[in-house]
Amino acid sequence: MYIKASELRNLDVINVIDGRHLGNVCDVDVDSETGELRFLILEPPGSRFRFFFCPDDLEIPWESVEIVGVDVILVSIEPERTSKHRTWLR
Repeated sequence: MYIKASELRNLDVINVIDGRHLGNVCDVDVDSETGELRFLILEPPGSRFRFFFCPDDLEIPWESVEIVGVDVILVSIEPERTSKHRTWLR
C-alpha cells in the first residue's frame, strides 16, 4: 500500500503504550539522499493553525510507527523518551 506524505498531515497520533493522544502530524522529515521517511513531526494537541516550525514540536521516529490508518496513526514510544513528551502530558 502506498501513502502520500500529504495524506499523513493532520492525522491524530496515538501512543499504544500509554493510550495517549500525542498530537497531530504537521510535517514529515525525509532523508534527501535516500528518500526515506525519518520522522513524523507532531504539533502539541490544541495548537492548530500554525504555519512555522515550533521548538515544541515532537519528532517521532518512523521506526516507532506501528500502523497508519485512515484516521489515526498508532505509534509505540516510551513516554519518558523525550522531555517534550513529558511536558505535553501535564
